[in-house]
Amino acid sequence: MKKDVVIQWIKSEIILIVAAIAAIISSFFVPLSIEYINYIDIRTLSLLFCLMIIIAGIQKCGVFESLAQTLLSGNRSLRILQIILIIAPFFAAMLITNDVALITFVPFTISILQMAKEEKRIILVLVLQTIAANLGSMATPIGNPQNIYLCGFFKLDMMKFFVTMIPISLLSLIILGVFSILCKNRNIQIHFPEKLSI
Repeated sequence: MKKDVVIQWIKSEIILIVAAIAAIISSFFVPLSIEYINYIDIRTLSLLFCLMIIIAGIQKCGVFESLAQTLLSGNRSLRILQIILIIAPFFAAMLITNDVALITFVPFTISILQMAKEEKRIILVLVLQTIAANLGSMATPIGNPQNIYLCGFFKLDMMKFFVTMIPISLLSLIILGVFSILCKNRNIQIHFPEKLSI
């Protein structure tokens, strides 16, 4: 019984285990010393922790799912629907991180394309959503953990960071927009079986 519990825990925490093993291996190349304490960026970790708590709370309330449902339900053209499904994670990732944006929109995308009998588009749209979420997240300091660290390390304020990244983000958005409209167009009706409310 205990063996099954351990195996189940290992399967559920595989990333943590791999990271721990990698950390142990790397310690052989960099001997243990008091300098290890300086490697920990408390400010970045604290900001990331607070951001994750806020986002988890909002997500638990169903805010993102409700907004996505409102955005996607109703009578739509397939082309407009595809544009929304790809571009929405781009902008959402700027505020709620790329991971949460994908967790929010991927399940909706799969169910919506299945409702529209467009299962063949699922892989393409999911790939473009992943690209969109990562490109959108680079535009703001809170889009992903790397940005939080870079802002802290280089002492960039939020506006300066945004102004620096906006040209690349706009170019990315244009390219995504071009890929988003490449589909045959037809009208489809999307109705969710259960209406979510905030």
